[in-house]
This record gives sequence, structure tokens and C-alpha cells, in this order.
Amino acid sequence: MSDLSLFVSQFIRRPSEIRSVIPTGRATAREMARLVTPNMRVAEIGAGTGTVTNAILARGLPPERLDLYELNAAFCDHLRAHFPGVRVHNRPAQDMANENGEPYDMVISGVPTLPMPDELQASIVGAALSVMLPGAPFVQITYGPLPPLSENVRRHFGLQHERSRRIWANLPPAQVYTFRRY
Repeated sequence: MSDLSLFVSQFIRRPSEIRSVIPTGRATAREMARLVTPNMRVAEIGAGTGTVTNAILARGLPPERLDLYELNAAFCDHLRAHFPGVRVHNRPAQDMANENGEPYDMVISGVPTLPMPDELQASIVGAALSVMLPGAPFVQITYGPLPPLSENVRRHFGLQHERSRRIWANLPPAQVYTFRRY
């Protein structure tokens, strides 16, 4: 089954889990992975079918330095088959844990945070920040015109952000925000 057909079939079966009709586009995935270097330890949450995972590994990151967190079991099976050496965790983003004790240098998120209530956003971001190095980037995709984390959540965690240009090659057009705690 192709990535697209798997994604669409899971969207039809679980529309509350999957908020986009198609996977993240390659241009957006490259923007999300732009800051990755080969010596980092990275977590990707909401990995889906692996478009962003491909972009992360294309930056030279060894597979054993990448952890994927994905709620959808069918996507996890797909990720395990397509990305040997990468650790795939079938659990929600807010349950991510630093299992080997080495903090992450970056967390990249495909989780659709914009429509979520503040409490759920805060639990996801709080979990990520708890396993990241201080000042490490939390990268988040969004399709809307506003930052993908609410003002309350940004203020609560002391987050500042930069945003990418709008990526028109993505369907729907996307932006990538990079949040850091200062």
C-alpha cells in the first residue's frame, strides 16, 4: 500500500486522529527538518507515514538517533517497515519519555495542535520540553493563519517563536513554527 493510500484509508477510518486529508508535502517536511544535524538526538511526534521522517534522515541523522511517536498503530507498522533502526513508539505525544536518559536536541511535531484545547496543547508541549535540552527547538507545522500554540500555552512555558514563509507547495499551504524556551 502506498503512503498516500494508507494515509487516506486511516483518515477515513479515524478522522478524529488524523486532521489532514493528505500527508505533509516534501517541501514542508524539508523546512521542518532544516535545523537537524547528524550529531543530534531527535524525536518526531505525529510521524504519520514518514514524510518528515524521510527529511530528517536525509539531513544525515543516523536512524538510531531518531525516536518516532505515533498514536495510529497502522502508521507505526508502516514506519517500522520503512525505517529500520529508528525507534517507533505507539503512544500519544504527551506520553513521550526519555527512555535512554539522553535529552533530545529537537522535537519535530506533526500533531495538529491548532484546534486543540489549551490543556491538551500544554500536556504535549510540556512532555516535549521535559525531555529536551534547555533552549532546544520545538518545531510545529500549522495550516492556519495563527501560531499553532495558543498565547496562553506560549506564555505558560515562556516560548518565543519564529515562523517560516508560507509553503504554497503543501496542500493545504502550511507554515512551520520553531518555538524555544528562553
